[in-house]
Amino acid sequence: MFSLPHELGDRSAAKWLSDLSCVSYECTISFEVVFVSESIFKLIGIARESFIGNDSLWERCVPPEDQALVRDGVAALKQDRARSLVHRFIDAAGLPIWVCNRMQLAELDGVETVRGCVVPLGPNPKAYGLDPVVGSQFAHKLANQFQIQGMILSSLRRSFPDVKDIELLQQTLDRAVELARAFSQYNQFPARVDGLRVSDVLEPVLGSYKAAFRQKGIAFREELDLALKQITLCGDAFFLDLALRHVFQNALEATDKNGEVAIVGSAKSNGRHPAVMIRIEDSGRGMNEAELMSAPTLYFSTKKNHDGVGLSLAQRFVELHDGRLRVSSTPGKGTQVEIILPACRSDLNGKVNRERL
Repeated sequence: MFSLPHELGDRSAAKWLSDLSCVSYECTISFEVVFVSESIFKLIGIARESFIGNDSLWERCVPPEDQALVRDGVAALKQDRARSLVHRFIDAAGLPIWVCNRMQLAELDGVETVRGCVVPLGPNPKAYGLDPVVGSQFAHKLANQFQIQGMILSSLRRSFPDVKDIELLQQTLDRAVELARAFSQYNQFPARVDGLRVSDVLEPVLGSYKAAFRQKGIAFREELDLALKQITLCGDAFFLDLALRHVFQNALEATDKNGEVAIVGSAKSNGRHPAVMIRIEDSGRGMNEAELMSAPTLYFSTKKNHDGVGLSLAQRFVELHDGRLRVSSTPGKGTQVEIILPACRSDLNGKVNRERL
């Protein structure tokens, strides 16, 4: 960047690097961090001090689903010497931000060192899913075909009332219709509005599921920060409502009588983004590691006669709001689903900060 040393003036190279609109770093092949520019907090929202001399830069700040990509990129440096990756970092508030990570293998004082530059791309650099118009047309065409098949089955049932396979075909058709509806829903995009209050999203969902938990004999516990009533989001109330209902429905189905489901909500004002955290916990059977890894996958389910679209839809709707959904679980002890959504900055800088959230 600088052709002559004197162009740096009286400022150190580290200071110049920190003034750029990117994050520069150096680490060993084993991921021990040697240098990170101070701009990492301003641009990505990660505290620089916590990583110097630390080998957990990628484990702590890169989501698990992206860590293999980063490690493979570093491993490929042995052959390519340079590599560019697009992946996510997780800031101090727990929100994802997409970055372009350009890394190069260099030898400094006889030691192989990875030198890199991270450029933030924003919370959502790529389009999710199909074009909504294409998806809608596809779902409509499927619906027409299913309607024709339903009419044929009705005619067959009248002509051959004792043929059991007709009922089986009907069940299969009903399931296909539900899958098509799920696909159509999955392909939708939220229409965001400013000033959406967190409480306006939470209260209708809680009102519905409190009764459902009570009817099944499940204890329900709320730990919602009072300040959430004052916090607003930029979002689509319908899609956020769906996301929460899918998570609550999973908790309802996973928890037996005399079990417990809890919702914990708070605001997070640290890091680059102010955020709202909502965690739903259940005391159900939990999931093992393999099930946990597959849980957000579309059409994956650990329950019989379930399509496995709920958690995947919830994750998609949260990510379309620049948020993050994380699942943790312990077999025999239950599952926790944590949703983190960006909050309007003025709310957290004003009212919320004064209430010491």
